[in-house]
Amino acid sequence: MQKTKGTFRVETITFTALLVALQVVLGNLLQVPLMEKQYNFGFLPIAVAGALLGAPSAMIVGGLGDLLGAHLFPQGAYFPGFTLTNVLVGLVCGLVLHRRKPNWVRVIIAVAVSLVCINWPLNSFWLSLLYSSKGFMGWLVLRGPNYLVEVPANIVLVFLCLKGLSKVNLPAFMALRN
Repeated sequence: MQKTKGTFRVETITFTALLVALQVVLGNLLQVPLMEKQYNFGFLPIAVAGALLGAPSAMIVGGLGDLLGAHLFPQGAYFPGFTLTNVLVGLVCGLVLHRRKPNWVRVIIAVAVSLVCINWPLNSFWLSLLYSSKGFMGWLVLRGPNYLVEVPANIVLVFLCLKGLSKVNLPAFMALRN
């Protein structure tokens, strides 16, 4: 039997599925819903997938996590734009964090690009399409102060999470990092 590499190893698929489930829980059950922004921890599993497994797995965690979360815990009609946003966040986390020791600079870049350059403008645009009461700039301005709080908090959370995972010495984690 031939051994598979990369994205299609059994360990990778299993850990990706675990992170998808974690993203559904942290992104939908542990949240503070506000009209202009939802605070949740769904970003953490995507960042972990990006760091340990790479961009393809992080994109799957972001996309499937959002898709399943939207259907298991609906808060209105499903809109694929938010799923696209999470897929792009997974791409950035995978490109910036994969196979690199966690340090502040990489984490700051990954979180800042993910939240400020992808999440904030894209989700504001999706909201302007769904709720025409405010235009795109209205949503962008309204949601801006929330990101001033969320970006530093996510930087610290992601760094601590990745630093803690880098110290884990279990064979499954070591296999994922190779």
